[in-house]
Amino acid sequence: MNQDMQNLIERCAKGEPCAQKALFEKYKARFYAVCLRYASNSSEAQDILTEGFLKIFNSIGNYRGDGDFEGWMYKIFVNQALDNFHRTKHNNMFVEAQDDVHNNILTDNNTAFSSEEQRRLVQYLHNLNAKERTIFNMVVMEEYSILEAAKELQVNPSVVKTYYYRARAKLQDLLLQNEKELLKEYNLVKE
Repeated sequence: MNQDMQNLIERCAKGEPCAQKALFEKYKARFYAVCLRYASNSSEAQDILTEGFLKIFNSIGNYRGDGDFEGWMYKIFVNQALDNFHRTKHNNMFVEAQDDVHNNILTDNNTAFSSEEQRRLVQYLHNLNAKERTIFNMVVMEEYSILEAAKELQVNPSVVKTYYYRARAKLQDLLLQNEKELLKEYNLVKE
């Protein structure tokens, strides 16, 4: 970490408003994108962003410099997004998945997304419902295992699998639809 960044962190730990504003301005766009992946809309993402920065400013004195500072902040924003999810959407949200689990309608024959597709997926995430979007983000973007996601969400791992597969299927359909539209736009489709 460079000296300027270390100085900024120390000033934030002292509660200096100018330093906090500088840190906010430096990272707001990067972490707004993380918040938006989990949120239902931009207003909710802004709330998560604000609450995340408040947590950072309240706990920045605890940052010891052992790991990457951006990684430390990233984890706070992901945790804040999950806290928001628990607070606003968790009640009774997984009930409908239980039927799919019991009926065994899911199969694991889909292929994983490539890293290029992962970058493009962010634009499609808002086509998923909150359950699918949150679980997809946890498993694919944050690399939680199915068991870790289930534990965090306090649900059965089968429920996490159900929503994960639904999200993957919807996103794959969206990507295929977009590909077909691009081919038509550039007159590359045989009629």
